[in-house]
Amino acid sequence: MIFTLVFLQSCNRPSYSLFDLEGVWKTEQGSLFYEQWTLMADSSLAGKGFTLKGNDSLILETMRLSKKEGNWVYEALASGQNDGQSIAFTLKERSGNSWIFENLAHDYPNRIIYSFENDSTLMARTENTAGNKVQDFHFKRIKP
Repeated sequence: MIFTLVFLQSCNRPSYSLFDLEGVWKTEQGSLFYEQWTLMADSSLAGKGFTLKGNDSLILETMRLSKKEGNWVYEALASGQNDGQSIAFTLKERSGNSWIFENLAHDYPNRIIYSFENDSTLMARTENTAGNKVQDFHFKRIKP
């Protein structure tokens, strides 16, 4: 019986939190893209999405994950879009190691999903609720 309990416990997937995003992530497929997340003193996470052009990094968007009124909010500010205003997506669902953020009033995307596969593999997805325009990002952690 003890063997069975130990075996079942070893089969459980580790539980991740949003704080596990901290570090630098690099896409494995398609266009080369990076996300870097930093834990801030106020327990929020500041992020930037960028690509490399020669030795320079070209920032495409800045992000922030923070708690507002008791709920996690993902804010994204894309370069040259939305008149320089960030777009907020509220956490709608947490399931296992996945977080679904939504803003149904935004044209695209209106859903952003982050999901940990393990300590070094992260999936990110942008989509709309109509089920089209899905864009998947397969990230590997390159720096903690």
